Amino acid sequence: MPERPTGPPDLEELVALARRFADRKRFDEAIELFQLALRLEPQDLGLRLAVARLRKLKRAQTRGTGDRDPVEAVRDELRRASIDAAHFVGLAWLYAEKGEEFRALECLEIARAKDPISPAAYKLAGRLHHHLQDFDAAADQLRKALRFNPFDRESAELLGQVEYERRQYAEAMSATIDAFLLLPSTEEERAIRLRRRIRTLRHLLGWQSAQVVSSLREREEVLHIAFDRLQWRRERFRGAEGLADSPSAQAESAQGRLSIAARLRRCETWSHLTDEQIFKLSSVVGEETAEAGSLIFASASTGTDFYLLEEGEVDIQRPTPYGTFPLAVLKPGSVFGEVGFVAPGPRTGDALASRASRVLRFDGARLAEQAQHWSEYGVQIYWGLWHSLAGKLRATNEQLKTFFSSDKQPENFLRLRRARETVSGIIEIPSEEKLRMLREQGLSGKELTTLANFSRELRFEPGSALFEEGDEGHEMYVVLEGKVLISKYIPGAGEEALAILERGDFFGEMTLIDGEPRSADARAHEGPVTVLALDQGTIQEMLALDPEASLEFLKLLCRLVAKRLREIDEKVTTWRIFVGPGDERVPV
Repeated sequence: MPERPTGPPDLEELVALARRFADRKRFDEAIELFQLALRLEPQDLGLRLAVARLRKLKRAQTRGTGDRDPVEAVRDELRRASIDAAHFVGLAWLYAEKGEEFRALECLEIARAKDPISPAAYKLAGRLHHHLQDFDAAADQLRKALRFNPFDRESAELLGQVEYERRQYAEAMSATIDAFLLLPSTEEERAIRLRRRIRTLRHLLGWQSAQVVSSLREREEVLHIAFDRLQWRRERFRGAEGLADSPSAQAESAQGRLSIAARLRRCETWSHLTDEQIFKLSSVVGEETAEAGSLIFASASTGTDFYLLEEGEVDIQRPTPYGTFPLAVLKPGSVFGEVGFVAPGPRTGDALASRASRVLRFDGARLAEQAQHWSEYGVQIYWGLWHSLAGKLRATNEQLKTFFSSDKQPENFLRLRRARETVSGIIEIPSEEKLRMLREQGLSGKELTTLANFSRELRFEPGSALFEEGDEGHEMYVVLEGKVLISKYIPGAGEEALAILERGDFFGEMTLIDGEPRSADARAHEGPVTVLALDQGTIQEMLALDPEASLEFLKLLCRLVAKRLREIDEKVTTWRIFVGPGDERVPV
């Protein structure tokens, strides 16, 4: 044992040196240093725990446990740590009952280090800090306790009291409402007390009754989502372990939102959503069936609801004075009708069940309200719809090729078509001018700044190509001045105009979504054109802004794609009328 120095050694230096020895597996030296530290702080439970742990490691080293399965060793260590944590929480309760709060907090610190996700240690620490009137620390500990156990009524009620003491009345209202919702119906006396507290907080916040009711519904939804998520995970675990084969388990797993959430998870459009977001989405979804020959929605009707086809087949078709013409045949897994959600207006076609079908119907009004109140969730919803719409636009563009003979054109014609020169150049436009142009599109301040600072301006002479069908794409564009003709070369018919874009219109974004080559040509129309070029990095930065800004940006992109999809549907119908009847059902 080393001699004790004449001057008092620094405790932190001793502990740091001991840990270095332990890291090098020199356990004897490390134990000696920790024991020296214990002479200075004999009541430090953390030091005692370190000595015990090092002795155990030394024994394991002596026995030579290197051949043991490392995964099983980690599991054993975690189990022992969890047991130790529970014991330290029990010891903390004993100290707390004796009025020794600081010793109790020391035990809880060790418990949290041993098992950092156990809510019991955080809950007791919150109680002790509240008793010591350290309300900031109490709030922090209780929030962590509720994170790991959102159904703990006592923690929610205490958090409401703590936030009241901190004068954080909105947070106090949320926690108190949670406690009220979690209260058993038999505890009427406590329910009366919580109602009284809610009324007091309402007065302090200056809320109307409608705001309290809205908050009650919101908190109830949060608790339901947490409960349903656990139910879903339980069923998945039971299925993986072969425990879900009983009739009662099958009946339970088929219930309402639990079943719908699992089915939404299988849909590619929503595959990127978190479990919590999936359950949020399931609350606005209902199951419907459609007999063969029945209309799901009619052309020219209005509505923001849209659908996911689960079973059967649905035809999208356009009635005209010249007859009814098909636009697409939908297979299971297809989302349809979403154009009316992202860009409300008359439907562009009938949705007819060609076979007996089962669909999930999304309540557009409720979904829009959810997205507005939870921006992170809204971003993910519109991200999925943006991808869905872009895929449909690309598929519809390709339909134009089916109307004509695919006979090869003379080689000289193709050479002349590709020989059109791209006459362009990078120019500079003052940021103030760019901001003025972009502001007309209703973009947020942060979006405007990003577009102005991280994009480049290009000018194209009349008739010059911005890109051609089949090109690789790395940028999307915004028209600043002039017009852009979007067209497609159709074998046997030549060049067909798809859209004419003007100031403020976005285009070229589809290749950034799916990585496929350009599906159409883009040329300067009737004069020179100036565009703003945005690469993939800039788009990602736009979407990494605060959720409210990202949500509005994605809404804008969805509206623009929906507008072009309506236009191209009109174009396809016109060509179908021109070509005449035939077997034209086009699968999507």
